[in-house]
Amino acid sequence: MRIAQVMFSKGFGGAERYFVDLCLALAARGHDVLAVTHPESASRRHLEGQDRIHVETLRVRGNYDLFKLWPLARRLRAFRPDIVEAQLSRAGLYLGRIKRWLPCPLVTHVHNYLDLKYFHHIDFFTAATPDQQRHLEELGVPADRISVVPNFSMFPALDAPSDAGGRLQAATILAFGRFVHKKGFDVLLRAFARIPDHARHRLVIAGDGPDRQALEALARDLGIQENVRFPGWAEDVTPLLDDADIFVLPSRHEPFGIVVLEAMARGTPIVSSKTEGPVTVLDESTGWLCEIDDAEDLAQKLAHALADEQGDRAQRVARALQRYRDRYHVDAVVPQLVQKYEEALEVTSR
Repeated sequence: MRIAQVMFSKGFGGAERYFVDLCLALAARGHDVLAVTHPESASRRHLEGQDRIHVETLRVRGNYDLFKLWPLARRLRAFRPDIVEAQLSRAGLYLGRIKRWLPCPLVTHVHNYLDLKYFHHIDFFTAATPDQQRHLEELGVPADRISVVPNFSMFPALDAPSDAGGRLQAATILAFGRFVHKKGFDVLLRAFARIPDHARHRLVIAGDGPDRQALEALARDLGIQENVRFPGWAEDVTPLLDDADIFVLPSRHEPFGIVVLEAMARGTPIVSSKTEGPVTVLDESTGWLCEIDDAEDLAQKLAHALADEQGDRAQRVARALQRYRDRYHVDAVVPQLVQKYEEALEVTSR
């Protein structure tokens, strides 16, 4: 199959990582992939030079760069795709505008609770969670145009978790992501300050963003700056996860949370807020779940994970690792996506 993937963002967050991993996974399974992306995209260096992947760059300025419509259509038509997939809203908007020039189905994977005005001309949607499916149906998308296919990770799963259980005396607690309000890192700082004997532990918050200075100031105000590190952005989080004793996702809003899958794969115990995506992936048998925007509850769940008074931390990690293998590893998910592409081709060819 010939599959075109289009994404115009420049950063390298969860959606961009999905874009790269999907292109690589499709190519590894024998499909020919055209990746259309912004020339300054961080994704380029992960895709250029890879077998069966052809990278095209197109500088799209804002949502109304109409002079780029024909160049985009020309590149796609030259590739002769069987499927074109939009990743994020700007790709959906531009591909919708050239839909009449595309001789194949136009699909999108839902990364967030999208605004349908950017996706008017999409033929089929794959939602990462049932809640995203519900959201699409509430917006008026017919149910037969929506399928639920979870996000995935290419992280290699450990053969067996290394956590032996028992109280952690001097733990490294890890979180990472973009430093913005919805990620809840301020909640995590306040929770860390509430943990009994928090001075024995270390909190590492990797990432960057507009809230960095505010978070650093909050750590000083809470008197925990000596135990908190902000090492900056890390595209390869494997060493961070392997060095961590606990992974925390403190988000106020998280449509899915691929970072949770990465922690599951590496056998790192997980404490997460009860946001939309993580509650689809995790439960109390595979991690610790706290209320959203509640520093006190997050502190209690962290304290339970660190103390392991019930002696079940190793069991939760083992169950999370198995769930990752069964449901969220690339080998479990990408065949589902390919099946949906084939179904889209069958429906539109009738």
